[in-house]
Parts: sequence; C-alpha cells; structure tokens
Amino acid sequence: MTPEVRPIARRARLIAPAAVIALGLILAAAFNPQAVFAHHLRYDAYDVWSDRPIPATAAKAVLDDTTRRLARSPLWSADQRFRVFICNDNWRLALYSYRFSGRMGGATDTILTRNVFLRESDFATNRLIPRSRKGDMSDRPLSYYLAHELTHVMESRAFGLVPAARCPHWLLEGYADYVGKAGRFDYAANLTLLKAGAPELDWKRSGLYRVFHLETAYYLDRRGWTVRQLFARRPSEAEALKAVLTAP
Repeated sequence: MTPEVRPIARRARLIAPAAVIALGLILAAAFNPQAVFAHHLRYDAYDVWSDRPIPATAAKAVLDDTTRRLARSPLWSADQRFRVFICNDNWRLALYSYRFSGRMGGATDTILTRNVFLRESDFATNRLIPRSRKGDMSDRPLSYYLAHELTHVMESRAFGLVPAARCPHWLLEGYADYVGKAGRFDYAANLTLLKAGAPELDWKRSGLYRVFHLETAYYLDRRGWTVRQLFARRPSEAEALKAVLTAP
C-alpha cells in the first residue's frame, strides 16, 4: 500500500462506523416516531400521537367519524389498527413524510411502517389547519383527512407494499378521496365542471382529487365494479378519463 492510499483507507475505516450509526438512527426514528411526540391517545382502532395535548373527548368524536367513513369500504375490517401522528410543528411532517416539506395536508408511509402523519389539526372543531387559508374546506374536515390517509394504509394491506409501484396515481388518490368523502360528492356537478375545464378539476393546479374521485365513482357506482376488480384491472389515467367523458 502506498503512503497516499493509507490515509484514505484510514478515513474510510473511521467513516464507515459513523455511517452505520447514522443509518441506524434514521431507521430507529422512522420506526419509532412516537419518541418525539409527547402525547398519546389509544382509542378503538387507533393509536394517535401528537406534539400537543390531545383533547380526548373531541378526538374520540373525530375518530368515530373517521371509522364511519372507513367502514364504508370493503377494505375495512374491525381488527385493523392504525397509527396516526399529528404534526402541529411542521418540521415533524417534513421529516417523517420523507419529503422534506411540511406543505402537504398529510402523508402515509406505505413502505416501512404504515404510519400516517397529518399537519396541524384541531380536534375540537374537527379541522385540519390548511397551509393556505384559501379554499372551501367544508367537505374536508379532519376526519376526511384521517380517512383519506388511512385508506392508503388499507390499500397497502390489501394490495401489497408500495402500491404506487403497481397502481396508477389517480386510482390510489381517487379511491382515498372516495372513501374519505363518505358519499358526499355530487357526481353530475363535478362532471359538468370537468367538461367545462374548471380549474378546480385540475388536480395539479388545485391540489384536489375531484377528477380522480369522478373516475373512481364511475367504475364503482356507474359500472358496478368492485374495489378489488378496479385495483386488479387498474385502468390508466387516460383510459379512465375517456370513460368518464364519453359515458352516456
């Protein structure tokens, strides 16, 4: 070994253990986020952690409404358990969503833990506090966001880890919106908006999944497909959109 190589090898031997330790800490944080959430409520199918005190009575009412929404799905079963983390401090959402951003309403890890993380929330008013004060949140209370993200957990349990690798984005988000809205969705009105090119039906501009919901409702309610049939056939976004727009 030449003199020049020895220092490099020595540094590598020093760095390798540090890298292993760092990776271990990252994995430990991923699998045990409750270590940085001081407050915990266990109720029914749910374990809820928060970085602020959880008002038990109000939280239980929100979780009951979440169950009402989830139970409409054939993917639901009473023996499932769910882990939810309320990130009132957005750095936690940015960290545990693995997206390094706290801009979203919520995120679900369907790969490692099936943990759900939501942004700042108010159980007393059944409200997720949006990043922007603009927009109508009347059809999306906190229980909607919980049901939406927990539907992703049910999708991963029913159809395997990393469903995004096999299922189109419109289907995963459309079905989560379908379950989360619990039937509160005007198909005809949204179809009219879609045909008119309304901006709220463009999910990239609005951040809403109404067009994906339309497509999901078309197959489930208009065509009579089951959820498992829909996830087995997995129409492409172009195919689903064409079917909605050309249906009699």
